[in-house]
Amino acid sequence: MNPDNQNTEAEKTRLSMAARIARLDEKPQENPATEASTSTADPIDAIGADDRFASIVPDEFSTPPAEDGPLQDAPVPAEGAYEAKGRPKRRYRKLWLIPVVLVALLAAAYGGGVYYFNEHCLPNTMVDGADVSGMTKSEVAASIESQVADYVISVTGDGVDLNLTASDLSLGYDGEAYAANVMSRTSAWQWPLEISGSRSYTLQKTIKYDSDKVVSALAPFVEQSRATAEKTAKEATVTYDSASKAFVLQIDGDTSSLDGDAAAAKVCSALDALQTTVELGDDCMNTGYDFSSFVVKANSCLSAAPTLTLAGTTVAEIGADQIASWLKVGNDLGIEIDSAAVTAWCKGDLSKACDTVGTSRTYTRADGQTFTVAGGEYGWNIDGASTADKIISALEGGQKTIIEIPTLSKGETWVLGGQDWGKRYIDIDLSEQHARMYDDSGSLIWESDVVTGDTTEDHATPTGVYTMNSNRASDNVELRGEIDASTGEPEYISYVDYWMPFIGNSYALHDASWRSSFGGTIYCGNGSHGCVNLPVDKAAELWNLCRVGDTVVVHN
Repeated sequence: MNPDNQNTEAEKTRLSMAARIARLDEKPQENPATEASTSTADPIDAIGADDRFASIVPDEFSTPPAEDGPLQDAPVPAEGAYEAKGRPKRRYRKLWLIPVVLVALLAAAYGGGVYYFNEHCLPNTMVDGADVSGMTKSEVAASIESQVADYVISVTGDGVDLNLTASDLSLGYDGEAYAANVMSRTSAWQWPLEISGSRSYTLQKTIKYDSDKVVSALAPFVEQSRATAEKTAKEATVTYDSASKAFVLQIDGDTSSLDGDAAAAKVCSALDALQTTVELGDDCMNTGYDFSSFVVKANSCLSAAPTLTLAGTTVAEIGADQIASWLKVGNDLGIEIDSAAVTAWCKGDLSKACDTVGTSRTYTRADGQTFTVAGGEYGWNIDGASTADKIISALEGGQKTIIEIPTLSKGETWVLGGQDWGKRYIDIDLSEQHARMYDDSGSLIWESDVVTGDTTEDHATPTGVYTMNSNRASDNVELRGEIDASTGEPEYISYVDYWMPFIGNSYALHDASWRSSFGGTIYCGNGSHGCVNLPVDKAAELWNLCRVGDTVVVHN
């Protein structure tokens, strides 16, 4: 570079710096001591000390190059001029403090907002339709709790008529939980972003109350309902309705009672929803006493009415009225069959309807003549006690059955009032003083005149239907009369060869060798002691024809 040009550039720089210093000297000076205490380095000195500026800023007033010498026309400051006047104050040295302060202020404002909105709701905050802007947690809690202070619920139905207030139940919102939920909807740390906006929330409100107090409030109604139900149940009874032929329940009222647990649960459910009314219904009632099983049991006995038969012939259909008379209803409505009553009926009415032993029976003999005979030991005689047992079992089983009536004795066929013996029998006609025997086909196989009991001596042969019994005997059978009180000896002693008894061992058909004639009216004045006397040969014939079990009919 041309030395002249280089000197010119250095001179320009020096003059520029001198002008800058001059301008600084024109500004008010501060206390040098103060400035010295607070200032650490002069910017100009710093520039001069920096090697990077060595080529353009010469040492202040360092010695210029020897070859050039001092520049002309440039005033040279006197030695110590700067020190005498002091360093000029730099007005803009602390501008960096401004953003620091601004940041600090902003941080303080932000922190204060965080602190404030951690305990207060943000502006323009609506919760469940209520403005909670700026409210504290406790204020929000108090606000929600006050909403149910005047709450009243009316409980009706099932015999209950009750009004319950909030204070009765210690009822109220869980204010703390509600307020905490409200505050959790926003973040205090984000308040600068949310403060200018608006927000609206619908929250789940948690209601609190003492459920034990609900139970206690309902308890009197539960007890009253239970007492009424028990009284009604005790007065209930099962009776027979003859018109409908069925047992029916007679009860004055309802035996269902208020279920305390179910009622309390329904009221609590209404409280949870803050309903002002709740009506208890069937879902809050116990089912009560069930009497249907007693009615069913009684009617099952009626439906099980058995059909009674003898020898396959229906002899009785037991009616509902009859069965109802045998059933006893206990205090607990249990159904019991009166076995004594059933037995009495079987031995009484049923026996009269079925038994033929000793009854009047009308029949037609093979020769066409009709007779009526009564008395005797042959025929149907039912076993009343055993029949009663079968009937009771059938009723208890509840299933309709057919019962063949057990018997103590039976005939050939069951015919009430008619011939219940078979075609094989021995017929003794007292009026004719004649006896006949018919075989299984009804054909006459034997007959003979006879002498029967002396009617003038009160020894008449008993009439009736009998059976030849096992006392049958032959060959020198001794017959003894009654003991004569005056002599102590039998009235008579006789011997026969063919003894065919039909009433015990006292009345029989037998040979009478001491008689020479039979038939006619001999029996009137010269008759037997009650037996049927036969000629010896006819007695022998009959002995060979008859057998134990043959029917003997004695009639007039």
